[in-house]
Amino acid sequence: MAALALLVALGSAALSWRALDQAQTARDIASARQPAGSTSTGPGTLPSSTPGAADPPQTPTATEEPPRSPGTPPELSEQTVYEPKYENQSLTLKPTDCFKEMEVDLDEPRANVGANTSDLALNAGCPGAPFIRMANGVEGSEAATAGMKPAECNNAIRSAPVAAEAEVPLRKGSWLCIRTNYAAAREQRDRWRMVLLEVVTINNDRTTVIRVTAWNIPED
Repeated sequence: MAALALLVALGSAALSWRALDQAQTARDIASARQPAGSTSTGPGTLPSSTPGAADPPQTPTATEEPPRSPGTPPELSEQTVYEPKYENQSLTLKPTDCFKEMEVDLDEPRANVGANTSDLALNAGCPGAPFIRMANGVEGSEAATAGMKPAECNNAIRSAPVAAEAEVPLRKGSWLCIRTNYAAAREQRDRWRMVLLEVVTINNDRTTVIRVTAWNIPED
């Protein structure tokens, strides 16, 4: 009986070893069939969330500003770089009588020009004080002081503009910031300009002397 029991035990051990060997062989075959780089260890394993070569990480794209419409002036800011055009140029303005105006071109500068190139016109203002009227599309501000920079003039025109077609009375020692007509400058193939104007003197015969400094405004 003891011998029979020993034989039965040896047979059971042999069967267990064979089953274990078959299971190991099955795992080896499954591992060999698994794709390279896969982290799956068997049925029921959840797929990895790490992006692979076919699923590259998404990067945000920069938002581009829409292009400026043709004929629209560029936006001016504190970072705008202005180019000097001329400095402290004097003009003597004297209309022929109280009912005439003298046109002024601030681009050169030059007085007694035609209305098609005029930025402003001086009126003798009889019987009151001489005054100027700015041309269409020209903007200005009386909130100007000596030594102002073009960016400061731009801020003054933005925050304290002269009304369209308004008459601006002149007095000795007063200052004006003026920004020329952008559309007219393009039509004449000229530059858009910022101007600082000083009223130097007004004589008894209403002759008015002004002094002007100008800067080119960049296109972009």
